[in-house]
Amino acid sequence: MTPPERRMVAVVTAPPSRPCGFHLRRAAVPALGLVLALAGCGSGGSAREPAAASAAPSTTWSAVPGQVAVPETSVAVPDHADPKRLRIPSIGVDGSLIRLGTDASGVVVPPEVAMQAGWFGGGAQPGDPGPAVIAGHVDSKDGPGVFAKLGELKKGEEVLVEDDAGVTVRFVVDQVVTYPKDHFPTASVYGPTPDAQLRLITCGGSFDQSRGHYTSNVIVYASVR
Repeated sequence: MTPPERRMVAVVTAPPSRPCGFHLRRAAVPALGLVLALAGCGSGGSAREPAAASAAPSTTWSAVPGQVAVPETSVAVPDHADPKRLRIPSIGVDGSLIRLGTDASGVVVPPEVAMQAGWFGGGAQPGDPGPAVIAGHVDSKDGPGVFAKLGELKKGEEVLVEDDAGVTVRFVVDQVVTYPKDHFPTASVYGPTPDAQLRLITCGGSFDQSRGHYTSNVIVYASVR
């Protein structure tokens, strides 16, 4: 059974110092409604845009301010084990995953540690239909971050996500693209897909000292093989 779509609107604050911080802004995707869109990196304020509501039925998801209240449905969301480990052999990534949630104001909190990657728990589970999103820092004031080499990934290379029940989902990289933060590809990153997809996101481009963040995002698109 295909799980119902899960929708959340949130912004992500940047941790202190000179990290690759993440900001999420509201954006509209046809037939999807309110979704997440990575707008940039650093310590500046987040951008917001009006979002179009979707008429498609879904499960209730309104416990945190900033989320979207939608009608309750009789279709149950599967209770999966959370992803707990991320391995990307070709670039030397092998570490734990934390679940990224929101604070009381509906703001998603990114990993505090530069070498820690996180899975956004408001989206798809890795291996379920739809795009699962994992984010990590490219660096910090102290050195490289967990996704320092993300932009070096090549088509066909493996990304392995293991859950806390010991089940591993194997993804294969389809493409790696760098986008200016003000041209984030909301629809292609967060739009619905009939199969299981993965998006790995970090900062890229040059570091804007005056604004305190990177100018671009590196996005890896991968799918189950």
